[in-house]
Amino acid sequence: MRHPKLVPVLVVLFALAVGCSEATPPDAQSSTASTGAAAASTCAAAASVVACAPAGSMLASVMPDTATAASGSPIVIGTINQDTGATGAFPELTAADKVAIDFINTELGGVDGHPIELVTCNTDFNPDLSQSCAQEMVTKRVAAVVGGIDIWGTGIQTLENNGIPYVGGIPVSQESAHSDVSFQFSGGTWGAALGMGQYAIESLGAKKIAIIYTDFGPITDSAQLAKTVLERHGAQVDLVSVSAVNADMVTAINQAAQATPDAIIALTADTGCKPTMLTARQIGITVPVMYTGACAATKILDSVGDAAEGAIFNTEADLSAQSADNVLYRDIVDRYGAKYQYEAQSAGTVSFRAVMNLYMVLRHLGADHITPAAIIDQFRQAKDQPSFFGHPYTCDGHQLEGYPSVCSPQQALSTVRQGTFQPLSDWIDVGSYAR
Repeated sequence: MRHPKLVPVLVVLFALAVGCSEATPPDAQSSTASTGAAAASTCAAAASVVACAPAGSMLASVMPDTATAASGSPIVIGTINQDTGATGAFPELTAADKVAIDFINTELGGVDGHPIELVTCNTDFNPDLSQSCAQEMVTKRVAAVVGGIDIWGTGIQTLENNGIPYVGGIPVSQESAHSDVSFQFSGGTWGAALGMGQYAIESLGAKKIAIIYTDFGPITDSAQLAKTVLERHGAQVDLVSVSAVNADMVTAINQAAQATPDAIIALTADTGCKPTMLTARQIGITVPVMYTGACAATKILDSVGDAAEGAIFNTEADLSAQSADNVLYRDIVDRYGAKYQYEAQSAGTVSFRAVMNLYMVLRHLGADHITPAAIIDQFRQAKDQPSFFGHPYTCDGHQLEGYPSVCSPQQALSTVRQGTFQPLSDWIDVGSYAR
């Protein structure tokens, strides 16, 4: 398949730059990440998804023999996401929540017969609305909030003040990576920068690395963290910043090239991807150039043609046809996605993952014992727990030191060769490397 879309958990297709991607091993013990097209549906003729659910999925232990609908009083959760906004809109994350919950309520019997009810709130790329969304969640007395893309994260402190867990989504703000009530199943840009740097040193033999980064909050912090860690491992690291608005990639890549690096890491996304790839080709950069998973979107790769050849991307998802979670995900989306105008190949997988991981905690607690405090306690105690479309997570606050909310920062890398993705690495434990 030409240019298969990497499902991003960190696909922050965002002009202000957030790097991301996805990750899902075939089973909880697997340490192998692979890439490829998502598995084809096998449930087209079945009466329900559970009737043909593959063995080995994370949901296997709660899968009934036949579809069972929930009908009791609802368990209320919320989601905060940028569904609209002049600088970017990501309604697919909210749609993914709805698809996952519809399947849970229609076929898995909800939680002990109680359906899950979703309260949605749109930040519209407004820090004030981020705050008001959090206050709405407090007012609605939600048991938890499933994170989406909220670049500001201003409402997370309100959730923390009221003891409401903030689960998954994409850690694009400092608050999402540091709050005591935040539990993230992705390494965000921090994990991406570390994973690419570690691979450059250990597998490519790089002694000098240039990091081009968008000068914006968490992105700047990610670049600085990578510089500190990689230099501790013996590399020389040069940082090249670009503006978050109207970035001059020609100047940035020329500046990076002047440092004569053995590899270049580009912490750009969306609008920065295409000019970076095209400029690197035009200038004649011959060393490996590494990009965030956001740059692996099909529309970007198709727009740059051969300029993507040899590009390296961080990923956090196993999209192999052998992955039970992958097959189940496609079956669920094929059955319920059209209702919410949701497509399987999208950044919504991060929200889908968060809902499923939260659902397993709710099932473990049981409907009569679900409280925000109990959910927080369960995540804090989590050790090597299976994560839907993700590396097993441990929420002890030490998986990536300094970023206590990151429960699974592990990365994997892939490259484009002759128009197709090829895996380059197994899981890279960036947390251990950073210590």
